[in-house]
Amino acid sequence: MRTTFGSLNIVNSGLFASRRALDVTGHNIANVNTEGYSRQVLMQKASMPLWGDPKGVIGTGVDTYNILRIRNEYLDKKYWNQNRAVGEWQIKQQNLENMESIFNEPTETGIRKVIDEFFIALDELSKKSGDSTRRIAVVENANTLAKSINRNGNEIISSIRETNEEVKTKVDEINSLAYQISVLNNNIFNMELGDSQANDLRDQRNVLLDKLSKIIDIDVSTRKDSNKNEYMSIKIGGITLVDHTNYDELAYVEEDVAGITELGAGKMAQVVWKGLESQKVSIRGGELKGLLDIRDGNGQGLNYRGLVYYLDKLNEFARDFSSKINEVHRKGIDFKGEAGGDFFNVPDGDYSKINCTNFGVSGALLVDPDLIAASSDIGGESNNDNLKELIKLKDKADMFSSTTGTPDDFIKALLSSLAVDSQQAERMAINSEILITDTDNRRISASGVLMDEEMGNMVKFSQAYNAAARAITTLDAILDTTINRLGLVGR
Repeated sequence: MRTTFGSLNIVNSGLFASRRALDVTGHNIANVNTEGYSRQVLMQKASMPLWGDPKGVIGTGVDTYNILRIRNEYLDKKYWNQNRAVGEWQIKQQNLENMESIFNEPTETGIRKVIDEFFIALDELSKKSGDSTRRIAVVENANTLAKSINRNGNEIISSIRETNEEVKTKVDEINSLAYQISVLNNNIFNMELGDSQANDLRDQRNVLLDKLSKIIDIDVSTRKDSNKNEYMSIKIGGITLVDHTNYDELAYVEEDVAGITELGAGKMAQVVWKGLESQKVSIRGGELKGLLDIRDGNGQGLNYRGLVYYLDKLNEFARDFSSKINEVHRKGIDFKGEAGGDFFNVPDGDYSKINCTNFGVSGALLVDPDLIAASSDIGGESNNDNLKELIKLKDKADMFSSTTGTPDDFIKALLSSLAVDSQQAERMAINSEILITDTDNRRISASGVLMDEEMGNMVKFSQAYNAAARAITTLDAILDTTINRLGLVGR
């Protein structure tokens, strides 16, 4: 049988449910602009009915049993997989665009222009080889060419050094995120022991996973024990980074790299597992892979064409250009009637030691332009045969060891490779961003807070609350009549 106050309990449960639903709606509205927030919904069900009434089963009101977090785990994992490509190609695009700025082609100050001006100066000198002004112009244009190569080389080395520092920073970020996720895992586990849902903490964890997935490729998985307690693990290259409340750390060891360290870029950081310095981390995507490809890519075999590739090419240009110019210049006779010496510097007489940073005009020639070996024999101004041989080098197709082509062809091929790489990075970055934007929009559509919907819910729940309150007022009047006035009629 229903108790005297049974109806009051029914209405009171509705009052409580409406109030709690309004609290959840208010929480959604308050977090409409919170990063990573997932919309929450109060779950309700009819409470256990009252049995035994001969006229039927009588309901006893409503129970609220959970606050559901609206989230699509499939879309989250899809987002994390796509995010690594976005991070990788954005890094490559930014760095290659910076490389294009370094070469600054085609412009009046680009390498191709100064190469042309050097050979034009030689050609002008061939018209009057005894003219001191024209000799000075040759030396100055040669020095401008050397300084241009030096500048570009030093800028690339500086970029390698800066990229190396970014690698270290990303390793620190990964460790910090791993620690924060492990702490959240512990808090979520403890909060959910009582069959509650740590919705807001789970949102915070997802934000951290979004950030981590952009830095490095991750594999996120969860498992539940017999008590339905959840445990999360995060792996990188098959090795566990986070195992529920425990986490490992990445580290870096600094190593000398031939052709890089000695040019002033410093030691290069190799990413390893902390405590296992001999075991490098397998990195298949993310900003960290983009940085490593840009920093270390030498273009050999299947390797990416990164900063090292372009630095090696500038070194090759400086080395082979010096070698061929010097070879011809030594065959001539200078204005003083002596055999020509080196036009460009050769450190310790070893051409293998020439690189884009030390490429330069011979110190003796800088001091005395009369040392330009214009003649093929002692013959004064009328003999400029050796200058003609130097000028022919402009069109020499076998000046360089790795490729065929003239000096201008060499630089054009280098710039063409850079343009292709930059365009590829831009296309890949744009395509990756389009894919992840679509996935994120789907996540927001499923999990995001829609203000119109929440405002509608607020009106709906407030009306339900008001109705329950009115029902309590009505029941109060009925009880007052029943208790205080029943039987008083006619007295």
